[in-house]
Amino acid sequence: MKQTDFAKTLARFLTDYLPGQRNVSPNTIKSYRDTFKQYLIYMQENKQMKPEKITFASVTTPCVKEFLHWLESSKNVSISTRNQRLAAIHSFFRYAQTENPEILFESQKILGIPFKKKQNQTIPHLSKDQLAYLFEQPDTSTKKGRRDLALMVILYDAGARVQELIDLKVCDVRLNKPATITLTGKGNKKRNVPILDKSKNILEGYMRENHLLESGRMQSSLFHNSRYQAFTRPGITYILGKYLKQAKISHDKENFPDRLHPHMLRHSKALHLLESGVNLIYIRDLLGHVSVTTTEIYLRFDTELKRKALEAAYPQVTSQDVPEWEQNTDMLQWLKNLCQ
Repeated sequence: MKQTDFAKTLARFLTDYLPGQRNVSPNTIKSYRDTFKQYLIYMQENKQMKPEKITFASVTTPCVKEFLHWLESSKNVSISTRNQRLAAIHSFFRYAQTENPEILFESQKILGIPFKKKQNQTIPHLSKDQLAYLFEQPDTSTKKGRRDLALMVILYDAGARVQELIDLKVCDVRLNKPATITLTGKGNKKRNVPILDKSKNILEGYMRENHLLESGRMQSSLFHNSRYQAFTRPGITYILGKYLKQAKISHDKENFPDRLHPHMLRHSKALHLLESGVNLIYIRDLLGHVSVTTTEIYLRFDTELKRKALEAAYPQVTSQDVPEWEQNTDMLQWLKNLCQ
């Protein structure tokens, strides 16, 4: 079967351009792949066009707009997800227009499709008290409970993304002072994150108990399930959800969130550091953000932090005894005579 221009370009985009030239992470490639997988399903179900028949001539601006509307109306995706899919399409057509100059005009029209505005929501996070209650829940008299505590503590203390935690190997942990963990973030960028002594002690105890400090285990996953396989995102989410449910029962007066996803611990770490007065640049480096602009979302979130920042920047005004004009009769008489 003869390949179409769309199929050839899409294959090169996913298998050559993204990993080879852009050096993006496997998760980003997977997200882009899923976008076009959904587009192929849309074309087959709504346009009666089989994937192998799709060409650039059939991928028009109206068609892309209809696909985005289909995602929202039929698949009930959020505005954020809709915008994420559009970002993948934009990235593809920036590449495709250089490979296929004949589609340059249509590509520019597709690149002109705007992202949808969304209402800025509050950043979901746990307070320091809520976090302490959460860490109380694992039964540390059991091996699984000690593992779960170590997993949650490192997820929070390192400010790690869930995939960064999943990808952690034993060789990424340094227990000697200063204790650090090497995280591999987006774009395969690595960063060294310091961990506190309490977190280091919990992690070291977990690693000794599971014989992870022995030679030959350096490439083993740091956190694994009962089958000695690296955790998955749903697995970690399940662990957090289980202990959140227990914390709600134990401390029913606390206003816990309805659900707890791994990224909320990362948000919590950033906000707690800001509350403690840590410089935004250090928080950016800890979280692995490329630009401090990304980190500023946490500063815009908390009005109390804004108030404290304004108070710190406000100059100290000392009250002085200012003479009243009524007491300076000569000046008042002069002004009165001036108007006559």
